[in-house]
Amino acid sequence: MTVLAHTHPLVLQLENDLLPLFRAALPALAAAAPRALASVFAFSSGTASAFHDYHFGISCLLEDVPDEAPEEVALLVSVTDLDAAARLSAQVVWGQPSGRVEMQANLPADDLQALHAALPGLLASLQQAACRGGPRI
Repeated sequence: MTVLAHTHPLVLQLENDLLPLFRAALPALAAAAPRALASVFAFSSGTASAFHDYHFGISCLLEDVPDEAPEEVALLVSVTDLDAAARLSAQVVWGQPSGRVEMQANLPADDLQALHAALPGLLASLQQAACRGGPRI
């Protein structure tokens, strides 16, 4: 049981589905992008309470990047507005100062099937971005 497991059933389902899948993707990421240090993450956030939104993903920290370039690219899956109609989002995004989105999945409301269908493409996009070492120009 993790910190997130005590919450909304959708969050628990995402935790059980995504974290093992993301951990299983780490060896392929490490082999394809040896300059990247990949790790799996999960955390909550929110303005009304610390447990309003939940985020799951894989972060790839790159070594030897110029000062003005982003040193992180991540696959980020978020569930927001749990108090109302839960919304899912999934994207591969670069860290600051870029903030560029490599790929974004269009997901209807809390459609886990759509998320699972989008994950192979998102994982491939993360791997390509980490291998490239910077945002597309």
